[in-house]
Amino acid sequence: MAKRGVLFFDLDGTLADSGAGIHAALNEVFSTRGHEVLTLDELHMVIGPPLEESLPLLFEPRGVGHEQVQEFILGYRSIYKAKYLPHTQFNLGMDDAFHILREHWHVAVVTAKPEPQALVAIEALGITEHMVTIVGPDGDHAHPKTLLLERAVREVSEALGTEVLVSECWMIGDRHHDIDAGLHVGTRAMGVLWGFGSHDELAGAGAHAVVANPGELVTTLMNS
Repeated sequence: MAKRGVLFFDLDGTLADSGAGIHAALNEVFSTRGHEVLTLDELHMVIGPPLEESLPLLFEPRGVGHEQVQEFILGYRSIYKAKYLPHTQFNLGMDDAFHILREHWHVAVVTAKPEPQALVAIEALGITEHMVTIVGPDGDHAHPKTLLLERAVREVSEALGTEVLVSECWMIGDRHHDIDAGLHVGTRAMGVLWGFGSHDELAGAGAHAVVANPGELVTTLMNS
């Protein structure tokens, strides 16, 4: 059966239920250094953009110097990789939705999570074999989602041996960074509400559609 195009999925908050593990690992880093732990609202600020950009927003109210960003990132990565990453699970309903959609579209992941960690998470979900490509930054330095999506389009084109028509593709994610990237590259952009972004954030960024649950995601894409 010919595939309809490519679905480029964000990982944390979209495919994967990563929030609890990320929250716990970040809180361990802050608390062991004598700082107040993160609230859920602050967690929502962190997930999506690169940590180099989001952590300083949490440092200021805690009196932490910006020069400690890399130290905190390294501490967080060490804890998260050892305790939580290998146990990554799907968001509720996304397992079934993903396996329905992959029958009709090629699938790939575009994430702000460092690529080596993304590979571990996708392996934990058991869907590595279905991915045309998995794209993330090489390390913890800020890397715009638009550039990651552009790279993913190139890698999918190379893997399939034909140029991907971006107008037949979707970028699917839970933060405005995903919507911004899709619109810039020329894909359609889908916002999902079971992650860390709000309807206002996603619709305000210009999403072509915003869905409330994985069942609605499937229905919207199948009717697109």
